[in-house]
Amino acid sequence: MSGTDPLSQFINNISPQCEVFAQIKLRAPWGIEESQQNCCSFSYLRIGHCVLEVPGQDPLSLQSGQLLLLPYGSPYRLMSEADVNCIQASKLFGGKSREMLELMVVGGKGADYQLMCGNFIFSPLQHWGYDALIGGLPEVIVLDAPPGSRLGRLLLWIYQENCDGKVGHQLAVQRLLELLLLELLRDLDKSKLNLGWLMALGDRNLAPIILAIQQNFSKDWTVEELANLGTLSRSPFSSKFKKITGSSPLNFLRQWRCFVAAQMLVIGNEPVQQIALKCGFQSSDVFIRNFRQFHQITPKQYRIMFQFQTVERSR
Repeated sequence: MSGTDPLSQFINNISPQCEVFAQIKLRAPWGIEESQQNCCSFSYLRIGHCVLEVPGQDPLSLQSGQLLLLPYGSPYRLMSEADVNCIQASKLFGGKSREMLELMVVGGKGADYQLMCGNFIFSPLQHWGYDALIGGLPEVIVLDAPPGSRLGRLLLWIYQENCDGKVGHQLAVQRLLELLLLELLRDLDKSKLNLGWLMALGDRNLAPIILAIQQNFSKDWTVEELANLGTLSRSPFSSKFKKITGSSPLNFLRQWRCFVAAQMLVIGNEPVQQIALKCGFQSSDVFIRNFRQFHQITPKQYRIMFQFQTVERSR
C-alpha cells in the first residue's frame, strides 16, 4: 500500500458521476421546487439569501457562500422568502438548451440572485444505509464555502467554467466536480459526519481492509484474513476496527454487501435471490434479514421505492 492514497483509490473504484445541470439567474420574488432525485443533489448560492424547505424538516435560511447538500436527493423548495409560489424545476428548465438557460431570468423584478445546481451519483452516500457511528446521514447538510476558502474557490471555478463555455470546459467541469466531491468528503470529516468507511480509509491499518472488501465483497472473509491485511493480530485489529468504524469487521462486511445489493436493486431487475448470491449471502432469507438491519425495509420495498421515485420524476 506504500505510495497509495486510499481515498483516491476508493473513489476511482466506484467511478462517481458528477454534473452541473443548471446555473440560474434569479430575481426576487422567486421559488423553485424539485422532486425526489435518485442521486445526491447540491445547490450553491453564490449571490443572495433564500429559504429552504424539505418535507419533514424545519425551514432553513441559506446565505450567500453556502453549499446545500442533499445526500438522498430529497425533494425541496428554494424560495427568495417564505411562502413564495414555487415552480417545478422540470417545467422551468426541462428541454431547454444551454443557450436558452443562459438567457433565462427566473422570478420578478427584485434583487438579483445566482444559484448553481448539480448532482453526484456516488453510491456510498446514497445507499450506505444506517451507519454504526452516526446512524444515517442527515437528510440536509449545509456547508460554509466563503470566498477564499478551498471549497469556495473550487465552487467559483466550477461556476466560471460552466458559465464561460470555453473550449474544453466540459472536461474541466467534470474534473473540478470530482475535486468537489473529494473536498465534500473531507468536509464531512471536519463536520463530525464521520461515516464508518470514511473514517477507516484515513487509518493506515484499516484502509487496505476497506479496499479489499470493496474489491472482493462476496468472499467469505475471516477476521484473521482481514487482520493480516492490516498487519495486525486478531484482537488488536478487532478492537481498533470497532473503535474507528463503530462496527465489528464482519458486521461491516455484511453492511458492505447490503450496500452493493442496494445499488443492484436500483439499477437492474435481477431477482432478489440472484443478488443475494452475488453479494455473498448464503440465501435470500439471510440477505433479507441483513438488508432490513441496515436499510429498515426489505430489498423488494427498496427497489419499489426507487422505481416509484423514478416514475414520479419523469412526469
